[in-house]
Amino acid sequence: MNAENNFAARLIDARRLAEIARTCGLKADVSHYVNEALKELWQTQSPEEARKIAERWVLWDAEGRPWPRIPPLDNVVQFHRAGPTQISMASQPATPLQAIRGWFDRQDEEVRTETAGMATLLVFEGHDLLVFGGRAWCDYLRQWLSETNLSNQTIIGRALTFRSCFEYFAESRFTESGWTRSEKVALGVVEDAKNDPDSDAARLAPFAQKLLDTLPARKIRWINVRKSWRELVSASLTPRALRVWSASRTEIVRGH
Repeated sequence: MNAENNFAARLIDARRLAEIARTCGLKADVSHYVNEALKELWQTQSPEEARKIAERWVLWDAEGRPWPRIPPLDNVVQFHRAGPTQISMASQPATPLQAIRGWFDRQDEEVRTETAGMATLLVFEGHDLLVFGGRAWCDYLRQWLSETNLSNQTIIGRALTFRSCFEYFAESRFTESGWTRSEKVALGVVEDAKNDPDSDAARLAPFAQKLLDTLPARKIRWINVRKSWRELVSASLTPRALRVWSASRTEIVRGH
């Protein structure tokens, strides 16, 4: 995925570089920079992988010159170039927020509720939602991720906000050391309760014991969440992936 993201970023830059070359009086158009990116792709990837990436992101005109196919093949219907005129029937690519929404909906109920509770506190700063239960938190988060007619900047801002807040919240759940710390704290509460039945620890002991009873299953669940989250970030939420998405969406708007 990193190789494909890097190649896609080169194609996005091709237009900008061609404009700079034109202002400097150089004869280097977009196709020239796409061809340079293709050369590097074939030098750094296996022939099979390079061919797959090129087929998704590049099309060739009648003269055999390469041009960027933006958005890539998975997001468009039949797409042809005839001479200098490009005819495209493009569907909107999934936004980063839609990618987050899809990831969120694939989690189990407990993870969705904890994640939406995090968003209520850190993203929405309460918004009078704390008095409601987990279902209301999940519904509000889904609405926030699914709002339409947002600008590229707003979509990217929301995606980065959610990513930062979620990773801050989930860090202790994503590592063995985090679960070890939680276990030690819970064991300490249970031990203190045994030594002093009238202490504050005694009132917290039932919650601590429940945490200890469910900890092995929750640890496995959140380790799996970590894997799926990192896959989502790598595919859709890195700075480069966000730039590629924004540029592809801009190309669609221009084409219409």
